[in-house]
Amino acid sequence: AGAVNILPGTDETGKMVAQHAGIDKIAFTGSTEVGQKIMAEAAASGNMKRVTLELGGKAANIVFDDAPIDQAIEGIVNGIYFNQGHVCCAGSRLLLQESIADEALASLKRRLTTLRLGDPLDKNTDIGAINSSMQLSKIEELTASGEAEGAERWSPTCPIPEKGFWFPPTLFTNVTQAHRIAREEIFGPVLSVLTFRTPEEAVAKANNTPFGLSAGIWTEKGSRILWMASQMRAGIVWANTFNR
Repeated sequence: AGAVNILPGTDETGKMVAQHAGIDKIAFTGSTEVGQKIMAEAAASGNMKRVTLELGGKAANIVFDDAPIDQAIEGIVNGIYFNQGHVCCAGSRLLLQESIADEALASLKRRLTTLRLGDPLDKNTDIGAINSSMQLSKIEELTASGEAEGAERWSPTCPIPEKGFWFPPTLFTNVTQAHRIAREEIFGPVLSVLTFRTPEEAVAKANNTPFGLSAGIWTEKGSRILWMASQMRAGIVWANTFNR
């Protein structure tokens, strides 16, 4: 008793925890808006408790022309389609160097045709259900905006279960930095693909976001990895892997 206490509840429960003078540390994973409220409430609690926040993400997964493509494809798939994209540090923006963009996209599309939607308790399932009707509506609204703004949408042909909230693995090409799907967190199995020519351009595009949670770099050059990582405004940067 007392080692672990589970307190289920609404935002009012969280508010009481954040404000309680007997609690020394708050760790929160969720939206930026709620994170701001928790920080303010914790500061007003009187005991100046420590706060750790893991908030929204729009991680860039950057693939250079010398990257191991097959390995990178698996990292891209795991980065955005794992857990239906319900991951704060999901690699939801793919930046491909122009010289390999066509090859990488062809390989990625082939890989997506092998993914299975279904019961998440089935070991053969790759993508389970979206966590709520509200979240599914948000994903549908943002993907519709991508098409309306001129991006090209693609999903593999796959059977959709009749019961539950489902969204197929999706990617968008012809995406610009102005598109909502490149700027806003979708929190679903949706990938926005952009291209770049130079490392400097890749850094500029990767950092063009208010979310600085994570990033990935795929290249065989160690010096490039270190330079890129030093330039990225991201809390964690993976090299030749993602979400490890």
